[in-house]
Amino acid sequence: MRALLQLGDALASIAEAAVLGGRSVLGMQEAAVVLDAGADVLEHRPPGRTELTNAVMALGGMHGLEPGAPAGPEVDEALPAIAASRGSGESDTLPALPRRPGMTIRQTTAELHHGRIQVRFEGAERDLTISEGRLQVLTDRGSVDVVFDTGDWQWKRAPATRPETSGASRPDSSTAMFDHVAEQVHQQAPMEHARLRLDLLGPDGILYYNDPAAALAGNAVCVDGRYYAATLTEGLGLRIGAVELVKRDGVYQLREQAPRPVRTLRCRRAPGEACSALPPEFSRELSRQLEAHHGQALGEHQARRRGIAPDVSRPGWYMSRQGNRLRHYLRFNDRYFRVRLRKVDEHTQRISVYLPRGAGAGRLQHRNQPAHRIADIRQAIPAQEHRFMTQAEFNVEYRGMPSLEAAQVYESAVAQNARLRLSQLQRAALRSYLTWRRRSMDDFLQYGSLQPVFRDSEQAVARINRALARIPPHAGRVYTALALDAAQFAGLQEGQTLYSRTFLVASGDRGRAVHAAAAASSNSVQGATTLVTLAMRQHAHPTGLLSLQDEAQVMIGNNVLFKVVGKTPGELHLEELGAARQAMGTLGAQPLLAIPLRD
Repeated sequence: MRALLQLGDALASIAEAAVLGGRSVLGMQEAAVVLDAGADVLEHRPPGRTELTNAVMALGGMHGLEPGAPAGPEVDEALPAIAASRGSGESDTLPALPRRPGMTIRQTTAELHHGRIQVRFEGAERDLTISEGRLQVLTDRGSVDVVFDTGDWQWKRAPATRPETSGASRPDSSTAMFDHVAEQVHQQAPMEHARLRLDLLGPDGILYYNDPAAALAGNAVCVDGRYYAATLTEGLGLRIGAVELVKRDGVYQLREQAPRPVRTLRCRRAPGEACSALPPEFSRELSRQLEAHHGQALGEHQARRRGIAPDVSRPGWYMSRQGNRLRHYLRFNDRYFRVRLRKVDEHTQRISVYLPRGAGAGRLQHRNQPAHRIADIRQAIPAQEHRFMTQAEFNVEYRGMPSLEAAQVYESAVAQNARLRLSQLQRAALRSYLTWRRRSMDDFLQYGSLQPVFRDSEQAVARINRALARIPPHAGRVYTALALDAAQFAGLQEGQTLYSRTFLVASGDRGRAVHAAAAASSNSVQGATTLVTLAMRQHAHPTGLLSLQDEAQVMIGNNVLFKVVGKTPGELHLEELGAARQAMGTLGAQPLLAIPLRD
């Protein structure tokens, strides 16, 4: 009988919708709910809090649970217990079921003020961020996954699950992208004030926003904590300002632009604007390095004396022929730089840019390496683009390296690999620490404890230090994840001097440190999970080609001094001190109490 009544009700609703329209039927249903509540009041049966709230929310277009309907699995678990109590002869009065919220909110809206979203979490105002489709709150102990409880309208901790991250995941970002793409997005104008719909956040990381002041609405994405207006384009594309992106393998990458016109034989008979010679383009990093040596390159008068002329077969290149020697040049801002092929080792070659011999620091440096080499360069694979970049930028754009910093660490390792002079014992000590002896050696260096199985820890530490002294350092930013002591992290201030009793293993790939920190947060590791950014000068030694674990891996010796330059919830920024302060030792410095986290 119930099934027949439900079928008749459904058929009647379909007929009403066909005659009156869907909106009219919905309005009749909502009006019926309000009239039922009014009839209860007239019959001296005032509605309860749940019924009254449902009626009010019905006028606003949102539906709550029906009174008396099961609210969750707790009711299902309670029903067998009630049946058992009846069968045992106890009272037939139904026991009070655990009361659950009777309201389901279908919309979660957050206000964006001055580029930040703040919510109340566990009695304090916290910054709300997005990381690959997960809502997170920045606390004093790091990032915490949260959900909005639609019953009592509060933000609560999400169930502990291991996050699924991609190879290019970024903290405080709703979409996955590489560092060089994020740098171009940062050049666009972010949103400062808007209203965001968090309930519409999908797995692709795209939000819906509404700006009442500017009368604008559309899609938005979060990149490194800033929100940008975005437009969906064809073929899984996304346009943020002037940046065109396309999604490949779950990661947003730069969309390849259409090829530019190329000079052909027809241009000789009908020259025009499309046939004009296109000037070569230089990447940002290559331009920065060439500008630093701009005054030492060849000028126009020196170029004429050396017979430098454009290479007709290769646009953007210049050459000079003196006797049987052919030399190649690049022209940058009316200055000419020498270019030649350099053999790194028997398997690797690089195209390098040099200063003229007279302008260099010297003819030859130690180990027969030219002292006037500036950078290794490559040309874009599509020949018609006439675009030059550094070898590190080429690795990012065409070889899939995650960031420019990771590619620079790798290039440092490649440049020095053929010149390393390490003994077999030193190589073995390095590999054993980086693979399976890190914990025992860290305990020995941190606490002085010596395990019976590893009685040679002191000799192994000495071999590692001698090996690191023979590996040329890399200058740049690297990243690592540490579980810092919560009390020490809370008391850190800018300007303090720290040092680590143990070796530090870091990477130019920021994503690896982010993965390690996320895995530690999901596994409830003791201590404050922290992403540490290290600005290195002389003590970061590339070891990726020795350990074969991470091509952008570096190893930092123990007792290296750092200065705290910045601290935010979940992040710590350190800078390596100069050689004069390093020579003074750890006097007056604070030891870093931390446990390394591995991805």
